[in-house]
Amino acid sequence: MSTITVEQIRTLWNSPNPKAAIDRGDDFEPVSKDDLSALASGLDTDDEGYPLNDQWQIIADHLNGVTPGEPASTAGDDLLQEIRAARAERDRVKTEADDQFNTVIRAAVASKKAPVTAIAAAADLSRERIYQIRDGRR
Repeated sequence: MSTITVEQIRTLWNSPNPKAAIDRGDDFEPVSKDDLSALASGLDTDDEGYPLNDQWQIIADHLNGVTPGEPASTAGDDLLQEIRAARAERDRVKTEADDQFNTVIRAAVASKKAPVTAIAAAADLSRERIYQIRDGRR
């Protein structure tokens, strides 16, 4: 596999030929303009969708990885680690919010100040789901 340079990527990006591609040798598929667009969709771009100057190297690292789709650089590894950390934080916050929501539902049902059907409507859940939450099922 030949190493793809930032300059090759920019040339392909700017090519007026929609079928233009970068040949990566016999073991890998050529890189098409559509491939670049897909990769750039996850990067910082300007208002026209053109990758910012520091983003071209990320695309090159991604394309030059030992395993297709895996970045070859520390910057790429850092980016993947940042994504994993953000996902873990999102999951933690979601779990915490779900727990808090379920606690409020249990307290509302236990208080008997409102009918279960009204609690279900306010929570946008079914009556059955309210009872599952109350009982700690699922």
